[in-house]
Amino acid sequence: QAAAVQPANLGYPLGGFAMPVPSTAYYSEYHGHVVEYLEEVHAELRRSHGSVIFLAGDSSLDNKHWFQRNEDAINGYERILQPPRMKTDVCYWLNREAVQRDLKEICCLNTAVEATSLNSRACCTLLEQDAFIRGHITADDYLVVSIGGNDIALTPVLCTVLNLLILSWCTPVACLDNCACAYPCNSHFDGGCATCGLPGCLSGFLCGWPPAVGYFADLFKNRVQNYVSRLIGRTKPKKVIICMIYFLDEKVTGSWADGALSCMCYNFYPYRLQSAIRAMFRVATQRIQIPGTEVVAVPLFRVLDGKTSNDYVQRVEPSPEGGRKLASTLMDAILGVEGVLVGSDGFTPTNSSAPSQVTMSSGVE
Repeated sequence: QAAAVQPANLGYPLGGFAMPVPSTAYYSEYHGHVVEYLEEVHAELRRSHGSVIFLAGDSSLDNKHWFQRNEDAINGYERILQPPRMKTDVCYWLNREAVQRDLKEICCLNTAVEATSLNSRACCTLLEQDAFIRGHITADDYLVVSIGGNDIALTPVLCTVLNLLILSWCTPVACLDNCACAYPCNSHFDGGCATCGLPGCLSGFLCGWPPAVGYFADLFKNRVQNYVSRLIGRTKPKKVIICMIYFLDEKVTGSWADGALSCMCYNFYPYRLQSAIRAMFRVATQRIQIPGTEVVAVPLFRVLDGKTSNDYVQRVEPSPEGGRKLASTLMDAILGVEGVLVGSDGFTPTNSSAPSQVTMSSGVE
């Protein structure tokens, strides 16, 4: 198992104890968690855990805003949150998985940010919470990333809209399922909203089939890979888990996202977008590599398949029950549990050059 990190090396307040964090204020922030609170929580968690699972990305991991359910704090949070209560978000369920599997060295910290996108991090910028990860992640830690969905559903640029219309309305599902391919070159340039997605069009137009697949392969492969590389800098974590978004709730429930999903044919023919998501996992997410660390691509759509409305809030956010299911799968991916979600779109390590690890369902190397 990973050796515990000595508190003296982590910048604790005088006396070695972190300051208590009000749990209400900690969970009331809409966009992730306030960095000052993250500093205190991280310091306390490091006192008793050698490995931290950092969550990065959007509300597919930072889902705390969308419900009020909470439970007694666990896995070190009971010593820092006052009162000791935690919202049952994805982070809570990952900590619960660690406790239930007797993984005493592992804890989870939510550093993902609700309602953000790759465009939010364009021009080589990072959010405060991203910079926090970069400044605190160690070689004994794990990074879980889920991002890109909001670049399509929440804040799409012009080229994204045009390519999405082609993919959703004009592309035969059989092509997506059987012959989708894309090899867009990585220009490492990301102008975000300022360039309206034009670099992705230029990169992917002649490098993918059927039309529009190259554009989204550039988004979910090149842009995600570049973001993760900026996120970890020179300190490579033990493992990076990169997720492809889950299928959204197929039932029309009066969500804020109903209009956007209707434009993507999802309210009428959900299998079209679902086929596109599966294709993007194969041609983009599974091909991401980060030199110096192991990368595992995880298809969240194998966990939340759009059939069970209880797994969602507002059709697009994980509910507490949905978050519990995601956390179980993510912990399996972190530990390298064999035989989990194996299939044509199941997750497998994508960086074969990374050092091999001995992994078990009850511990880590």
